[in-house]
Amino acid sequence: MSQYTCSGKTFLAKEDLKALGLRWDGQKKCWAGELPDDKLDKLKELAMQFSFNVSKNGMIVFGDER
Repeated sequence: MSQYTCSGKTFLAKEDLKALGLRWDGQKKCWAGELPDDKLDKLKELAMQFSFNVSKNGMIVFGDER
């Protein structure tokens, strides 16, 4: 499992992010948590659908890279 963070336009995906096991970090204003590899495709699908960034170790791995 790897540590991921999701930031940007995550509001509409919040229930899906919760279902994946991520938790809201109010200080950093992002969703964060460990995610097993079998759930990574679903996270990528959500990031593309709702236009938010997914980072691993501070580097954007997919999403809106602007």
